[in-house]
Amino acid sequence: MKRLAQVLVLIGLFLVSFILFLYLTFPYEVLKEKIAGTISQATGVNVRIGELGPDLLVGLEARDVKVTSANGASTIHVKTLTVELNLLDLLLGQLHVDFGATAGAGELDAGIDFGIFSLIAGNFAPSRITLESKSFPLDPFIEFGLGAVASMPGGNPMLAPLLGAIGVSAQLNAKASLDLNSKNPVQSKGELELQLANAILKLSHPSLGLPDQELKKALIKAKVENGTFILDPSSGIVSDELQLNPEGKITLKSQADASLLDMKIVFKLDRGLKEKFGFLIDAASGNASADGQLTMQV
Repeated sequence: MKRLAQVLVLIGLFLVSFILFLYLTFPYEVLKEKIAGTISQATGVNVRIGELGPDLLVGLEARDVKVTSANGASTIHVKTLTVELNLLDLLLGQLHVDFGATAGAGELDAGIDFGIFSLIAGNFAPSRITLESKSFPLDPFIEFGLGAVASMPGGNPMLAPLLGAIGVSAQLNAKASLDLNSKNPVQSKGELELQLANAILKLSHPSLGLPDQELKKALIKAKVENGTFILDPSSGIVSDELQLNPEGKITLKSQADASLLDMKIVFKLDRGLKEKFGFLIDAASGNASADGQLTMQV
């Protein structure tokens, strides 16, 4: 018994020493350049990482991360970005990865789980997704996304100037916990709430000549039960001149593309937006007297 304890102590000492050795000698600078270069080459954007180092036992923390669009028009700046693996879950047959980011005064934490045996079998659907965010600024991410869509090859030449004139300022407050079973979706369950705080739809660009729209509500709330994704009636986007109200459900299937959608989206413009773009709603609805309202059944 005494000899077994000595062996265990030696093994523990070896593991601690080995991990410490890796921390002190691992070429993080080389890895930093490799990661940035690989992402830049694969996506066409310019990625720069200020510093890269270890985070806890099995994780990485990148600091001062900047992602610049190919044309240099927009940049995303994240103060810290962490990726961690959970060793205990690995022993239990689960691959659990945690992601964390800080930008401005906001924080965002997300986790995603995969069954190791499912991955081996070629099933890459996650078994669990978690998300928690507080005052995380979305401005640069939305600007970056709109710019990317506007500059896509083969895009609508009339759409690009419009996307360039629109801006969105918002902070994300979110909480989500979803347990997903791709083989038997009926066993899936969870809740989701995404809310935008201090949200403003910026339309005051000279080419538009419209007032900015302060969103009184920007909320997506839903639950998953018995394999059905159900939108809460409180979900929607509302300002003085704009309303977007989605409702309905999605019946999940083992093959994601076979899921059944039963959704209705009511889109309504009022006042200045109605005067400027109401004719587009009338044309889309096929009704000259649609009064700035369009109902879409999906």
